[in-house]
Amino acid sequence: MAANMLDSMLYRNSYSTEEMRTIFDDRTIIQNFLDIEKALAAVQAELGIIPKEAAEEICRKGFVENLDIDEIEAGIVKVGHSLVPILRNFQKKCDNGYGEYIHLGATTQDILDTGFMMSVKRGFDVIYRDALEAEEAVLSLVDRYADTVMAGRTHGQQAIPITFGYKAAVWASELRRDIERMEDCRKRCFVGQLSGAVGSMAGFGEQGLEISRRAIEALGLDVPDIAWHVSRDRMAEIVSVLAMLGCTFGKIGQEIVYLQGTETGEAAEGFVHGAVGSSTMPHKRNPVAPEALQTLSRLAKANMGATFDSMYQFHERDGAAWKIEWMSLNETVMLTGGVLAKGKKLLKNLDVFPERMKDNLNLLKGLMMSEPVMLKLGERIGKQTAHEVVYQVSMTAFEEQADFKAKLMENEVVAANMTEAELDDLLDPERYTGDCGTIARGVSAAIKERRNQ
Repeated sequence: MAANMLDSMLYRNSYSTEEMRTIFDDRTIIQNFLDIEKALAAVQAELGIIPKEAAEEICRKGFVENLDIDEIEAGIVKVGHSLVPILRNFQKKCDNGYGEYIHLGATTQDILDTGFMMSVKRGFDVIYRDALEAEEAVLSLVDRYADTVMAGRTHGQQAIPITFGYKAAVWASELRRDIERMEDCRKRCFVGQLSGAVGSMAGFGEQGLEISRRAIEALGLDVPDIAWHVSRDRMAEIVSVLAMLGCTFGKIGQEIVYLQGTETGEAAEGFVHGAVGSSTMPHKRNPVAPEALQTLSRLAKANMGATFDSMYQFHERDGAAWKIEWMSLNETVMLTGGVLAKGKKLLKNLDVFPERMKDNLNLLKGLMMSEPVMLKLGERIGKQTAHEVVYQVSMTAFEEQADFKAKLMENEVVAANMTEAELDDLLDPERYTGDCGTIARGVSAAIKERRNQ
């Protein structure tokens, strides 16, 4: 049985996805290692460093299905090294002594760094794919609800009206920046490593640079300008970019939890009949995905600190700090993969309730429209004086739970300077959303243009 949440039968799908687990499972990682050894051998054969027949045998036998996994696990326990037992088992599977040519000139960190990077890159690409799908979903919300009026809120209180499309446009704008950060990260971070014990490539002989370049390119990774055994900034950047993306969705999830609250009821996670919210309260429709986005994004963010610690490397190789990444980096990718899988589904299936939004606009009996009243009155008696007048009326209306318009009309200053018809216009939330609709549509159009570039 599994002993952690990412692999637990009970909880694994709450934390990540089957797709992500496959990218990082032991068999995939071992296959990555084998693929590196095969690429290295193939290049060395092309350059006449090892026999062609040796490379052919290595490439023929270099599949995880050919290895004895139980024997490898026992070997790791015995020798305390995660790669050597794999290489020994692989060597035994090669006929005619050709296994002796495996791993020629490379060091363990070359294989592990490159092997983990191969899976991190695949996971990153899945997250990027899902981010683009989520962006499509949120843009649909922006376009559909650009003019749907709702209460804007500050400090948890109703402020002045906005539109739901405007709220969604804030999400879309932030997500677009996350996606562009991912695109920038791709340009720098997904490099392979084949440079030998201290990065000098001495073990590869005179053609070290050529061997390294060809093998890394064959694996679909970029070629670094120098060994990065002790330069872990790329890992820190990957984790930072993914954690920031996760936090964007965590924020969206937090917002939807509030909007789904019984007393608010303006939007909600799409409900599937059969889903159970409580073991004791049959009526519950809990915001499962919105809460999960907050949980997983916080866990991914927590890994930033650990991964940044891996940058404190000693001399030309250092196992203590390096091995932090084996957990923190891979786990971040898996957790963020869970965030994006849940996030895109949430946004695609989000239920929005415009009528409830309209009802909530009247909860304060007109008080939400104190600003336009104050500004219009200020044109006639001065802004600061108008603020004092409307403040006093507002506090009285609030404490008495009275109708704001009625209290305004009772005030001598207001009554002397404003008509009832003017107040009716000023107290209409539909008339006071400013440029929300225009801004929302502008954000949507700009993002669509950048997506097509």
